[in-house]
Amino acid sequence: MVESNSARKQVGTRFEELIRSTISSLDISLKKIVLNIPYDTEEGQKYYKCETDIVISPFKSVKSDSKTIHPNEVVISLKTTTKDRMPKIFIDKMLLENFVGHSVKVVGISQNDIQRKGDSEISYTFVSHLFMVYTRFLIQLEGYYYLDRPARAFESPYNQYIFPFSKFIIKDIWALLRP
Repeated sequence: MVESNSARKQVGTRFEELIRSTISSLDISLKKIVLNIPYDTEEGQKYYKCETDIVISPFKSVKSDSKTIHPNEVVISLKTTTKDRMPKIFIDKMLLENFVGHSVKVVGISQNDIQRKGDSEISYTFVSHLFMVYTRFLIQLEGYYYLDRPARAFESPYNQYIFPFSKFIIKDIWALLRP
C-alpha cells in the first residue's frame, strides 16, 4: 500500500518498539545512547556520533552516557534482517571497546532473514560465511538472537553463536546483566 522503502522503515521501527517494550516489561532499565567519539581534523576536533539501539542495565537507571558504556551494561543492536547490516554490529563492538577502553557486551537481535522480491518471491539474506569469519577472526559478540532463525542457524557451527530470541529473554539477558 505504501512505497517499499517506507514500508521497510515502518517494519524496522515497529520491530525496535517491540523489543524495547518486551525488555522494559521485564523491569530492566534501558536507554538509547549516542556516544560522541572525538577525532582531530585540520579544522579542529570533530565528533563521530555512534548510536546504539538500546543499552540495558542491571541498575535502576542506565549509567552509560555519551562518553562511556558502563562495563555491567549491555549494548543491543537491532536489525530486522542482517542483509548489508551485520558487519556494523561487529565493527561497532570493536569501536566501542577501543573508545571506552574496556570490554563491552554486545548482542544482536534480528527479526528474520528473508526479504520479499515483488509479490511472490522470497530471498534469504543471512550471509553465513561472513558471520563466521567476523565471529572467529574479528570479534565475538556475546550472542546473536532471532525471532525467526535462518535455517543455517540450526547447523554447526552456527548453532553455537545464533540462538532463538526466547533464550535471550528467558536465560541469557539475566546472565549478561549479572555484574
